[in-house]
Amino acid sequence: MDRRTSEFQSRTGLQCPPGCGQCCESSMPEVTVLELLPSAQELFSRREAQQWLERIASIRENERCVFYQPDPLIPGNGYCDLYILRPSVCRLFGFVVIKNRDGNPELMTCRRQKEQIPVLVKKAKEAISRGMAGPSYDYFFLQMVALEPSLGRQRVPINRALHLALERYGLTVQYTDAKWLKSRGKK
Repeated sequence: MDRRTSEFQSRTGLQCPPGCGQCCESSMPEVTVLELLPSAQELFSRREAQQWLERIASIRENERCVFYQPDPLIPGNGYCDLYILRPSVCRLFGFVVIKNRDGNPELMTCRRQKEQIPVLVKKAKEAISRGMAGPSYDYFFLQMVALEPSLGRQRVPINRALHLALERYGLTVQYTDAKWLKSRGKK
């Protein structure tokens, strides 16, 4: 996913504006639990899982992603606490090609890209309409479903998905540890 997005960015010149977090501030993406299992594993390894569960419990369900930290000095800018482990919608936003109502490929860019680099956006859209391939969310979504249908199919609000991923990973660790201890005659 990152390789395809990077290749697309190289071919089109499209980039996110430096420090931009507008997409994280203005939307609440839906993701799969499967996509957030690596984040759950990371939070457990840092011994921060309980802290994040409490953070999720303290906010309204429709609030922005708990991983997003706004820049206190520059409105619209910010960063992700777990950027390297972000889900597909975050990786692809601003660079994804979807099928429009007529079934034709169409580039979905963000508002800031359209405002700050309109010429590049226009050229990229024209290249897509002439047949240039770009990252497809549907393609990557189908890959996730094939990987694990029960966790890769249903999209839920990102904070809910993180809560479910933390619970799932925590239960798996508890079950695995209990089996390991039992296999060695310990309780």
